[in-house]
Amino acid sequence: MFHAAAESFFLVVGRPSYGAPVVAILLALALAAPPRAAISTGAKAHPLAVSSWCWRAHCGAPIAASRRTVVARRGRTVRVDFAFAPTQVKVAVAGRPVAVTLSGHEASWTARTAGGLTIDAIGSGGWVIYVARLRVT
Repeated sequence: MFHAAAESFFLVVGRPSYGAPVVAILLALALAAPPRAAISTGAKAHPLAVSSWCWRAHCGAPIAASRRTVVARRGRTVRVDFAFAPTQVKVAVAGRPVAVTLSGHEASWTARTAGGLTIDAIGSGGWVIYVARLRVT
């Protein structure tokens, strides 16, 4: 699927009707994006929304409202898989910090409290703040 999307991107950008400045801007915008992350409480993973970021000399603050609510059973493990290996991760649920275990590309914690979820991740390329909503049953 990524391969097909990449091909169509280059077909559109490669049309002779676009000038070099337009091609350069489109390419810069495509490359200027934070690494993705997904949250899971079981078998299914959900992409996290990005609140703000600075990664490889590019910054953005899309202020993405998280429309997705992730459901976890109280006492179960919540996992976040990052597209990079963070060196530091801080998680807050309903504005309160939670204890996080960090291992490679994954951060995890035990679901105890419901509310707005903020995940601050720092890596060698910069930092990203991800957001979601967590419902605990």
